Amino acid sequence: MAILNSNPEILLRKRKNADRKRLEKQEQIRENQILKKSAKKRKATKFVRAETLISNHKSNELERKRIKNLTKKQKKLQEEESTDSDYKLLFVIRIPNHTKGLKIPTKAYQILQVLKLTATNTGVFIKANKETLSLLTLIAPYVLVGTPSLNSIRKLFQKRARIMTIEKNEETEEDEEKVIKLDNNQLVEDKFGDELGLLCIEDLIIEIFNKSENFLKITGWLLPFKLNAPVNGWGPQAKLQRLIKAEENKVKISLAQDFKLQEVEDMDKIIDEQN
Repeated sequence: MAILNSNPEILLRKRKNADRKRLEKQEQIRENQILKKSAKKRKATKFVRAETLISNHKSNELERKRIKNLTKKQKKLQEEESTDSDYKLLFVIRIPNHTKGLKIPTKAYQILQVLKLTATNTGVFIKANKETLSLLTLIAPYVLVGTPSLNSIRKLFQKRARIMTIEKNEETEEDEEKVIKLDNNQLVEDKFGDELGLLCIEDLIIEIFNKSENFLKITGWLLPFKLNAPVNGWGPQAKLQRLIKAEENKVKISLAQDFKLQEVEDMDKIIDEQN
């Protein structure tokens, strides 16, 4: 039978250490809050050159005009042409803005929000028809689009699939949202087993690849796939790699009214590089 240490001196020392650690943690939190506030103030008062402001204003104005003209053109085309009901599977990756300080127009940002692509280097699967592709042209400068293979979909699920769960906090006894990795077949069975008869992660992969009727339910449950930046590191060799890669994979950017959505020929290669 284990004997509890009842030495009052040791107990007092432990209590003092616990109080000291608690106070140190509180002090650290206060210091972090002060640092965040000071960083915000510095950012707010940061000097911006007049040339930068003018450049940003012109870029924003051109982008607004592009969205406005493109919307008009699409409405006219939709009235003249009949829509195609055939769907194709696409993987859409959010890339950084091509111009620093660029403010994304409201319509384009709303589409990115619906697709859950507000953060850079994230990707989602979509089932696209002719109407969907016309909407994607509004966000063409901010995304890469391509058709993934079954193998690439499987790799994404194995490494990057995440979901949001609700768990009860033991201390506060309140429900809290928590992001977890989807690496357990039981999670799939609990979510879709009774309703759709899906029992494992492989079932989800096949359903997405085949663009089934359950596509929207599955993709709505999944969080965007969080990808790595194409080249990591900040040393001289990594910098050289980034320059070479940027030249090889230069994305054509245009704010012209007739800029078409460019589909990546080898989406599997990009997924492998960023997975």
